[in-house]
Amino acid sequence: MRIISNFIYFSLSLLFFILNFVPYSYGIGNVDWVLLKENNEGKEWLDKGSIKLLTNGEITVLTKFFKNPTNSDDDGELSLYVMRINCDEKKFKDTSINGIPQFNSKWQTSNNDELIDVVIENSCSEFISG
Repeated sequence: MRIISNFIYFSLSLLFFILNFVPYSYGIGNVDWVLLKENNEGKEWLDKGSIKLLTNGEITVLTKFFKNPTNSDDDGELSLYVMRINCDEKKFKDTSINGIPQFNSKWQTSNNDELIDVVIENSCSEFISG
């Protein structure tokens, strides 16, 4: 019984430690949502106030994506993403989806997804001009 108790205590301590390093500040305060693009897939917004420079020259941003309904019974789906973007290489990775950290996300290109392309383009240009 003591082993289980120690395991639970250790697990909760580890979880608390990890969550201290997750940037929750995106959900605090006012957001400045800007609709970037709408197409057959859905709509993509960017929170201009969330664009932050990271220590390695990359940026992080908060985006919102509404996936259009695929049939009449579907209401569509809204998702929030915290993206890390390398503006020089035009690559991104999702570090959080709907508030859930994505610890194993890999750098990727947009694969010509116009909604992701517009996020990268606008976020990087906003950071450079801002």
